Amino acid sequence: MVLMAERVLHPRAHHFRHLIWRLDAGFGSDAAIKWLVARDYQLLTKGYNSRRAAKVASLVANDDWHQLRPKKWIAQVPTAVRYGRRIQTLALKWHTESAIERFALLLHTLTAKTPSEVSQLYDARGGTIESDIKQDKLGLQLVHRRKQCWEAQEAWVILSDLAHNLLIWSKEWMLKDSIFESYGLLRLVQDVLVIPGSLEFKGDKLVKVSLQKTHPFALEMQSCLQTLFKNLC
Repeated sequence: MVLMAERVLHPRAHHFRHLIWRLDAGFGSDAAIKWLVARDYQLLTKGYNSRRAAKVASLVANDDWHQLRPKKWIAQVPTAVRYGRRIQTLALKWHTESAIERFALLLHTLTAKTPSEVSQLYDARGGTIESDIKQDKLGLQLVHRRKQCWEAQEAWVILSDLAHNLLIWSKEWMLKDSIFESYGLLRLVQDVLVIPGSLEFKGDKLVKVSLQKTHPFALEMQSCLQTLFKNLC
């Protein structure tokens, strides 16, 4: 994945130290960390070994934990493994909704940042992506739709990507400053895009959009459509 990114971005060697790889625990093995830091990248990753995290966290004194938010704490701890370059290790401790105590280690090269800043940067790595995937599963009903034929499934993936992009782009193109701007994909698909109406074409050109005026969203959508046509023209 890293080598593919290098082929696409063509970074020069002196650019590597300005690039940060933020990785989930699945990529946080000692071997992966050593390989990345040897290439002079900046790194922020969650450790792969959960047992190591629990063992390290158990050695942290109570006074060394700093609260990040309710039910979550952080502490700087010694780095037990030598990675060939300076790596800082942070221990995380939090309580789940069922009051179970969990632990993790954050390993990073961002020595100029505080532990709180490092934690916030890690939490921001994929929040939007994960949220988008969850909304796609619900709004586009990806969980319930599978094709047995490989070509059909490939076409379905492409159509799903197109639908996702159109819905995301619509927020900037037509839903900005409307009541729909904060809606998730599920609500857009099930509540907004189902307004009854009709389309009128002249040749292959759309000339008129009619909406059922008794629908509670019709007036607001009329304004959104005017914004869309203005942006497209």
